[in-house]
Amino acid sequence: MEYIGTRQLGGLSHAGQILAPATRPWITDLTVLCPYEGLQTGNIPEFERDPNWDNWAFTDSPKDPLKRLNWHVFQQGGGIQYLVADRMLMSRVSWQDLDQAGYVFGTEVSIDGRQFRCRLLTGGDTPHDDPYQGATQPNEWDALVGGTTSNAPKPEARDHTSPLSPDHLNSSHNGLWNWFGAVSWTAEPVANRADGRVCRGYHGPTYFYDNTVDHRHEDIGWRPVLEEVL
Repeated sequence: MEYIGTRQLGGLSHAGQILAPATRPWITDLTVLCPYEGLQTGNIPEFERDPNWDNWAFTDSPKDPLKRLNWHVFQQGGGIQYLVADRMLMSRVSWQDLDQAGYVFGTEVSIDGRQFRCRLLTGGDTPHDDPYQGATQPNEWDALVGGTTSNAPKPEARDHTSPLSPDHLNSSHNGLWNWFGAVSWTAEPVANRADGRVCRGYHGPTYFYDNTVDHRHEDIGWRPVLEEVL
């Protein structure tokens, strides 16, 4: 899998209005949990405010570039491209919500005349003893976001340290992937927890976490991948 770079494509609309991608793509309620003192509240759109998928949709690329979605582009040897969102598009959305809409294992969407299968990244079902090191099995999150098996940008050692600080927020890798303070759902169930699903991010670029399928939390959300349909 070769890393191509970044691209703007499509938009996300709610009730017919195209939303700009979050400019503060992290936890949306600091009274519950605050990564560090002085941080501004995140502004990721929240599904729980209107939990009706009929009111949410991908659109063709808006004329205003500030409203276009941002993606990291990877390409397989056979030519298929994979576009991974550079930030969470939505928070307070459960894994169950995403599954009901088809966004966990894949549903077809059309953007700018191109067909994609929209789904979640795989994230591995079992963590290393140190959750900062990701999953024990090969998975897309570690390979693409973490850059372990691709030429994608790789995090630095300080990105994997605790506690969170402005250095994490301002790191070059977080500037590309926006993992700080935001836990993204992945497709996998947790190996030892029937109602658990794997989440990645928040404390570090490859941090491994799990939560129950029906939770809509202020720090957990949707980061899709678009798999090109040829």
